[in-house]
Amino acid sequence: MALALLVAAARTLDADTIAGDRIIDFSSITLLNSKTYNASQDAGLLPDDGRLPTMSFVAEKDGCNGYVKYCNKRLSQVLWMGAHNSLTDTGTAVQRNQYVDGAQLLDAGIRYLDIDTCAIMRNGQRVAPYVCHGTQLVITQWYQPTQRGLRMIKKWMDANPREVIMLNFGDLSDFTVLSVNNEATSTGQLGGELVSVLRGVFGDMVVLRGDPLDAEIHADKAILQDLIKANRRVIVNIAKGRSSNPLYWSQSDIVCNDVWYDAALKVDTQQANYNWSSALSYIDTKMRGPCAKQPQLINKLEFAFHTTLGGTIDSNHVGKALDAYMNTLQTSNNGGKTAPYFPFNMILTDHSDKWSSYYPQWHATHLKYLSS
Repeated sequence: MALALLVAAARTLDADTIAGDRIIDFSSITLLNSKTYNASQDAGLLPDDGRLPTMSFVAEKDGCNGYVKYCNKRLSQVLWMGAHNSLTDTGTAVQRNQYVDGAQLLDAGIRYLDIDTCAIMRNGQRVAPYVCHGTQLVITQWYQPTQRGLRMIKKWMDANPREVIMLNFGDLSDFTVLSVNNEATSTGQLGGELVSVLRGVFGDMVVLRGDPLDAEIHADKAILQDLIKANRRVIVNIAKGRSSNPLYWSQSDIVCNDVWYDAALKVDTQQANYNWSSALSYIDTKMRGPCAKQPQLINKLEFAFHTTLGGTIDSNHVGKALDAYMNTLQTSNNGGKTAPYFPFNMILTDHSDKWSSYYPQWHATHLKYLSS
């Protein structure tokens, strides 16, 4: 009975009373703003050393996620392109990880969107869920109501009925419930508010805990064609760790290894590049090794970096380094017994539309392996 009441409450909660579509100016409560951070003064940000071609993703006729050969494949067999801290293209924030909206990320070939979520009291009213980045109020960045960003994604999904996406709301920061360190915490209330918004925006297209095809997804038995035929095409995780919440699964229930390179990436002035050695060593040790030993449905390569001042590093050097690392993986897996980019099947980046020219080749390499 308690579970039924929880589900009913989440389904019927009026999303418009939570946050609506109005972008709120939070500049008065954060110290990280245009006065305290200027990208042009960040010595750790290198300029582009050339111009990358930008590409819109072109799907094959009757393809699934763009490719016919993916249609009969399980989720774990598909190569996913992911966007770190999505829906951060708007609002009053000065620090961004993505510079285009969700629909444009999907146009670029992204099918996994990582989205940070906050709740806060403002003028006596709870504002939630809201796209954000941070757990300390004075430096947290605020972008837009989650509902507003998701509606753009829903419109794109309606126009592209043969696409399956994943939405990962791993970081929940509820500023109405602070830790002993005065940081926002992850709360079930915020998770429930997200569930309400997701059901309100996507309807039966969304797959949450207990929904049709949920069991098949988590048993890694569902293939893309199954999800497309049933129009259950938006797979969702909410919060970190493993979930005991009856309304949703969490990130660690489906994604291997919640780690990222949290040190500042240093500039190699002699090479006019970044010093990649420590970052790549960390990736091999903390991401590649553990996921090779205990792979999950999604095995994440998080290739996202920042400077000492917190700037998002997104010059062409990042794309070249990532492509070189993907080639290294392919070489090391050359025996043909494992996928070319094993153990990774999801690549998570900042400024993800910028690397769109690399995606077709990575898919082609992966699909060639699947065909063999």
